[in-house]
Amino acid sequence: TCSRADAEHALHLVNKDGAFLVRDCSTNSNFEPLVLVVYHEKKVYNVKIRFVESTKKYALGTGYRSNDMFDSVADIIKFHSIFPITLVSGRTAMGNKYPDNLTQNLL
Repeated sequence: TCSRADAEHALHLVNKDGAFLVRDCSTNSNFEPLVLVVYHEKKVYNVKIRFVESTKKYALGTGYRSNDMFDSVADIIKFHSIFPITLVSGRTAMGNKYPDNLTQNLL
């Protein structure tokens, strides 16, 4: 498995906007089994991938901003390689948004 620190280090080494990887979530729950880690403008964003038991589908984030559902994690990646993903920094009080397309998978 790849830790959060290892994932962030790998993306900083690549230093390319849109670079990403998917890692196991450190909480290791069925509800949020994975994390999409994305590099944009010299920052790394960790976006939880939720598994919605009632629909047997996957979704990004908390569900407050988007209710897009996907049959698989691969479908999430395909969709966001075409359509920008909105990244919100948890460290920014205003919640700045950085649209970006996923471009380079590290794994």
